Amino acid sequence: MRSLSEIGRAALLVVVFMALLAPSNAAAENVVNGNFESGTLSGWSVYRANPFGDWFAYKGTETPIGADRKEQELGRDVPVQAPPQGTWAAVTDEIEPDTLILYQDVTLQPGLDYQLSLLAYYNSYKPIAIPTPDTLSIANEALQLPNGQFQENQQFRIDVLRPDAPLESLNPADILRTVFATKLGDRPTMAPRKLTANLSAFAGQTVRLRIANTVTEEVFNAGVDAVSIASGPPGSFSSKHGPAGFRFGKARVNRRSGVATLRVSVVGSGLLRAAKAPLSAVRGKASGVGKVGGSIEPVTVPVATARTVTLHLRPTPAARAALRRKHKLRVRVGLTYMPTGGTPETASAPVVFRLVGRRR
Repeated sequence: MRSLSEIGRAALLVVVFMALLAPSNAAAENVVNGNFESGTLSGWSVYRANPFGDWFAYKGTETPIGADRKEQELGRDVPVQAPPQGTWAAVTDEIEPDTLILYQDVTLQPGLDYQLSLLAYYNSYKPIAIPTPDTLSIANEALQLPNGQFQENQQFRIDVLRPDAPLESLNPADILRTVFATKLGDRPTMAPRKLTANLSAFAGQTVRLRIANTVTEEVFNAGVDAVSIASGPPGSFSSKHGPAGFRFGKARVNRRSGVATLRVSVVGSGLLRAAKAPLSAVRGKASGVGKVGGSIEPVTVPVATARTVTLHLRPTPAARAALRRKHKLRVRVGLTYMPTGGTPETASAPVVFRLVGRRR
């Protein structure tokens, strides 16, 4: 027979093994049924402005209510795009104008960084249309113009909201991150595209994932798949091209004016600022530049939604005087993105100002 000590050690090993198999807190915080492989929308909630459409878990390429369209002779029926990952995904389908919102609240524990990722795609039978002012409503009073005519509203967007915000809200104070939004002039079809958004600024809070499709003209099949939130220790999702809230490229300099332009992409509403920064020493005999004083003129740009902003960086008078003498100045520009309702994120971008001499 085995001794009690042997039995105790065996029991301890079983406990340790089961603990290793148990899901971590990070896994428990993730999106429920984000890949829709259950064949249902379990874990998600759905809002419908009218009973003419819905969000569906689907597989294959047949539109979920295409048979009803054919039976009622309501026009053509175009196959939907197949789920981009696995067997199942989620898609909208409708017969009449509707606003369809798929949403889920997720609690982010403190002390960790988080990154949202998903696959998004769509097929609209009519051109993308964004009303002015923008709204997710299909109500006549929201879309009527002063001349009595009505605007179309044919759009698809994905946002991270405050959980207590109205589901149709486009108020910048309610939107924590805009992950994706169709724009006027976008093509009516988009193949599956991977989208990401850093949610680390909201650790310790509950956020709402909102996937919204508004349709006033025929059919708009909007799809999502592989919705997940990864977690990790602080710094897990940083980038050498800037914090996760914004990205920037390489500055371009006009050698005639001495003005630089820097394109910065932000993930949602807020303020983008290029701050004053001291000029650093430029090493190397070829530049002919030593330590100089000066900086750039500060610039602040309000941003209403996710987009790419072009910042015009102008040297201060002192820096411009040095630039006229030396024709080349190296500057490190401080960038700050202050998302609406979130924590400011900062980064720095190197800019080399150049100015050609005037011909005599």
